[in-house]
Amino acid sequence: MKPVVFGSRFGWLHAGASKRGVVLCNTYGHEYVWTYSGMRVLAEALAARGVWVLRFDYRGTGDSSGEDAAPGQYESSIDDIGAAVDFLKAQTGIEHVTLCGFRVGTAFAVEAALKRPVDDLVLLAPVVSGRTYMRELSVTRKTWLDQLAAPLREIQPQDGPLNVLGQAYGDDLKRSLESIDLPASVKRAGVAPARRALLMHGRIGSKDPLRDALVQAGVDAQSQVFDDMTGFIQESAFTVTPHAAFAKVVEWIAEDQPRQPVKAFSPWPEEDLRIETPEAIERPVCIGEEGIFGILCEPRLAASRNSVYLLANTSSSSRVGDSRLSVRIARDLARRGIASLRFDARGRGDSPAVPGIEQSDTPYQRIYNPVATQDTAAAARWLSRQGYKSIVSFGICSGGYHALKAAVIETAITGVVAVNIPTFKQPENKTAEAMRESTRNSMAGYAASMFELDKWKAILRGDKNLLRVLGFIGNYVTTRARSRIADAFRLDSLSHTPPEQATTPQSIARALDAKGVKTVLVYGSYDAGLDVLAAHCGKLGTRLARYKSVRVMTFGDIDHSLFNPASSARVIALCESVCKETYAPAPQPVITVRAPAGPWRKA
Repeated sequence: MKPVVFGSRFGWLHAGASKRGVVLCNTYGHEYVWTYSGMRVLAEALAARGVWVLRFDYRGTGDSSGEDAAPGQYESSIDDIGAAVDFLKAQTGIEHVTLCGFRVGTAFAVEAALKRPVDDLVLLAPVVSGRTYMRELSVTRKTWLDQLAAPLREIQPQDGPLNVLGQAYGDDLKRSLESIDLPASVKRAGVAPARRALLMHGRIGSKDPLRDALVQAGVDAQSQVFDDMTGFIQESAFTVTPHAAFAKVVEWIAEDQPRQPVKAFSPWPEEDLRIETPEAIERPVCIGEEGIFGILCEPRLAASRNSVYLLANTSSSSRVGDSRLSVRIARDLARRGIASLRFDARGRGDSPAVPGIEQSDTPYQRIYNPVATQDTAAAARWLSRQGYKSIVSFGICSGGYHALKAAVIETAITGVVAVNIPTFKQPENKTAEAMRESTRNSMAGYAASMFELDKWKAILRGDKNLLRVLGFIGNYVTTRARSRIADAFRLDSLSHTPPEQATTPQSIARALDAKGVKTVLVYGSYDAGLDVLAAHCGKLGTRLARYKSVRVMTFGDIDHSLFNPASSARVIALCESVCKETYAPAPQPVITVRAPAGPWRKA
């Protein structure tokens, strides 16, 4: 596969060996990030059958240009599919076109095909009714809000765009999504959008109004069950690729197409690819022999390559970030004159997996794999070779863990900003549910919940595990007592553990301070990670004050994942100030210039 840019849209072209081509039509918002790697798996499976595949980001999504939820987002996404078909045809010479959409991407695909009919349609978990879809988004939002500490729930914006896990839905987009009625759209158009159509639903009912409308329009349409759809639409750390469902899709699209030798692309396109935005010029880059993929975002007005932020993956998400957060951070930094590199550690997003190592299906092993730390360090070395003088690693949650660990082992990194880091050592394995719980629990959160009647009712009903709460508090108290004893006798200073093997806040802070790495640990006041820090280093990490290069900052309005726009804005402003502190150009000597005695002439 190779990266492509067409009309400010970013995408990937997977090489085929036939006259058949597929345009993958992504879903939107948090579902886009959760299913990103899975859609790549589908593209690779199709390409292995000789089918050309283009997967791309609509404008205003992913790595493409455009603001989130800008007016006309729904209509422009439909137009983008038409542009993608034209691009795929021009690049490959294909004659047979299939649009394959997932979730709300199916609505975009159907509307695009009603404008310009295609050969085949594949509709995976189609959003048939916009009202149902918006209700599902509302339930997702409510579930997220219920998990927040009460003070954080109370400060969530009540006005403005709908916020679902950090993705903004403006009024214009909400109206367009609510108005989705695919059976009615097909009937109203009076044309067949395709020759054939495959619909795959989470469950098959006695009625299928979309299939019926397509058949009535003259389409050879059939419905099948989407095996393990629920497992697929999960957070990136927990998502399960629906291999059985994808195998059916590949067979249906390829029909009797035999397996063919696939055309090999050169390792990297020769042309200079650019994604241009008002504030920045972004370039796809390939880092090192490992083939780590990233997007270098450089401000248009930057005078020189001084400071740059290195944005690590959050959880198992791609470089785009949860609900496009990393892209927004990168472009907001560019407005402030600061460059950044967002990248995919190997086994995530669009970087290759580590040869000989199978991708683990265990969430903790996915997230905290040491490979991600090594790749963060490799990306820093690459930035240094590009001439950047001040390289600050940045990450949220597990991304903060890798940013911090990389700063310990890599001399090219001069600063680190770790937001809501949940642990300082590679954790023991946990079940998926225990892993989710570990980021929700905090001493401050429990204290705030003491006065919430609903929380006590949940405990009495058995919905909340009281023993788990007591166990969490017990572990916290035990760790804090142990760390106080160690600090009183200065036991940490007697340790001979190499810096790269440091697993406590004190030992890591000591290693970073010895290197002069400006380190900022950022926490929300109700974040569970703050308890880990307090257990080892006292309230708010006070015992880290002895290290002059390390500081701890807490904010009462920051949620764990920075889904609240105010949270991300506060952290971005902090990043700007850290950059100014980290790279302070040396004062230039004052030179006295005497006026020439006569007219100046060029030598």
